[in-house]
Order: sequence, then structure tokens, then C-alpha cells
Amino acid sequence: MPKLSERLPQMPSVRNPPYRPVIAASEEDRRLLEERIGGVQNYNAQALRRLVAADPANIELRKALVSAIVSAEFAGIDAFGRKVCEWQDWPVPWELILAMARQTWDEVRHAQLGVGLLEAYGGAVGEYPDTLAGQGQVVPAEQQRQALGDDPADPIVSLSSVNVSLEGFALALFQATSELGRRIGDKLLEHCYDYNWADEVTHTAIGDWFIKRLCRENPEQERRALRVHARAEMMRGMLTPEQIEEIRRFFAEEDQRAEAALG
Repeated sequence: MPKLSERLPQMPSVRNPPYRPVIAASEEDRRLLEERIGGVQNYNAQALRRLVAADPANIELRKALVSAIVSAEFAGIDAFGRKVCEWQDWPVPWELILAMARQTWDEVRHAQLGVGLLEAYGGAVGEYPDTLAGQGQVVPAEQQRQALGDDPADPIVSLSSVNVSLEGFALALFQATSELGRRIGDKLLEHCYDYNWADEVTHTAIGDWFIKRLCRENPEQERRALRVHARAEMMRGMLTPEQIEEIRRFFAEEDQRAEAALG
């Protein structure tokens, strides 16, 4: 029988209640989002923060906001937990495996806090579809490879796209959500995401530190890490049009692969 690290990539992410990725939202979920928050286009943290700020008495909007964020925490538990096992087959320092185990537990705490906050609003996990969690079943590994222009399982690629880019985005997300809680007088929202924000500072630092260690005295590997980071940032739309154009010119080959993968 193949060892666990070889079986994991083929094993789907599971949860009770089951995942319902919004990227493949059913008609029922689309109707739910239309009725409660104005449509699927509003089911993201940035749009929901604006809606909550405009209508702070609407608890349904807060439930949707926290549901969207908690979904990403479940995705983090799944992703970092897999790395603890899979990366033992890669030539990485043992300290990196321990760091991934620590991050897995951090994501568990974040999910616990988010679930508690959701329940305080009268909501429950599974009431809304998932933003990130469960999408591994929807976005195959080969498509991820083409989009990033590199192997998503490689620790250097993963640290660049997840710890540095995605967790860096989480820093801004949690800070803005905590500030929203402060402005509308929601102490639970404020403290929950201030607490989570502090963990993300460490997560991005883990990515920075281990990328430097893995790329030590290897400029090509460092360039590779920077290329993946730039691709991840551009795919999330965090860059200005000018920055995107600069990346397109500089990484023409990588961009062609990404465009082919993303259609």
C-alpha cells in the first residue's frame, strides 16, 4: 500500500457538514445568497465588510462575513495539516515540518474562534457555502500547477504562494475586520480578528524565513520564489494595473501558462 504522503493528494477534503464551494454554487445556494446578501457577487470579505459598515444592525450580514472567513480557516487546517505529512518526503529542515504543525494548530484555533463568533450571531457552519475550503476537489492539482507556472506541492512554491502571499493578505483582512468591529461596537468581532491577526504576523514571517533558508546561495531558486509570489498576487487581483503589466512583461512565459490554465 502506498504511504500516506503519496495517498493524500488523491484524498478529498471532508467536513461535517460537507463542503459546498461557492465556486461551484448550486442554484439553491445562489438563491440563498441573493435573498440574504444581494447575490453571490457580494459573498467575499471585502464586499461584506462594506455592507456591514453600511448596515451594522443587520446580523445576517455579519453571519455571512464570518462564514466567508471561517471557510478559509477550514481550508488552512486542511492545507497545513497535509504539508506536515507530505513535506517529510522533501529535502527540507525538520524545523519547517514543526512550523507547519504549529500553523495547523493556529488555524484550528482560528476556526474555533470563528465558529464561536458565528454561533453568537445565531449562525452555524454550513449555513453559507464555502469560499476557500473544499475547493481542492474543484481545482485539480494540474490546473493549479499551470496557473502558478510551477509545482504547487514544492515547499518553495507553497511558502511563496501561501505563507507570504495568501497569509499576507490575511493580515490585511483580519486587521480590517477587527477595525470594523471596533467601529460598529462589536467587541467580539474586534477581539476575535485582532487575535487572529497576531498569528498571521508569525505565519508570514515563517514563510519569509524558510524561503531564505531554502534558497540560500541559490539565486535561481530565490528568483523562482519571487516569480511564484508575483503570480499569486496577480491572480488575486491585489496589484495595480501598472504592476500587473510590469509582471506580464517580465514574466511573459509564466503569464502565458497562467492564461492557458485560467481560460
